[in-house]
Amino acid sequence: MNFLFLVITALIVFTAIIIGHKFFGKDSLYVLGIGGAIGANIFNIGDYPIYVNEIVFGIDSVIYTLFVFAAMLCYVYYGKKAAWSMICSVLASIFLTALLQFIADWATSGFGVNMAWGFLSYIFSIIATFLAILAIFYLFELLRTKNLNIYLNMALAIFNASIINSFIYFGGMAILSGLSDNFLITLLGSYIGKVMCIFISIGAFALIIKLTPLTDNINEKNLTIP
Repeated sequence: MNFLFLVITALIVFTAIIIGHKFFGKDSLYVLGIGGAIGANIFNIGDYPIYVNEIVFGIDSVIYTLFVFAAMLCYVYYGKKAAWSMICSVLASIFLTALLQFIADWATSGFGVNMAWGFLSYIFSIIATFLAILAIFYLFELLRTKNLNIYLNMALAIFNASIINSFIYFGGMAILSGLSDNFLITLLGSYIGKVMCIFISIGAFALIIKLTPLTDNINEKNLTIP
């Protein structure tokens, strides 16, 4: 039953991005993208695990995929400058959240080692997010020049962002804290959640294109390598 929480959350947030983009355009992508990226750090799989038998899932796999999807939509519809503006806002927002949490924890409980680990987890998230987005923007544009189906291209972009982000973030935290007994099943749960969201995001992408068709000048003018 707990896995249904992930499914319901995914359906809610991806429905929100469909409706939001239709009526509010780029603004909705900024709001949902920034909210998804910050939320993925706060409601992470370590602090808010969802256990399904031996596998551990987390809401972060859903809302982080939402962020990547919002970034790709921004890139496709509004161009590289708008997309990178969104990414810079995301990275700055994550850092501000990390700093505020660090200060709040210090003021409440005093300085401790766990605070340092918590702050570093945000830093790893910033690094992982920047490298993942940089890589997939290049990949998306490269595959576009090969006339790859846009839906498959979008799916590959989100999938590769998930691999890069998880490899850097989970790998970095594992090095700092040591490999725990449930590290592999936690990583497996994260990937299962993200793969599920890739399928949902492609369905959402199809609806978004139907509601707001990609015009020739958007498709050709804005889809360039940053």
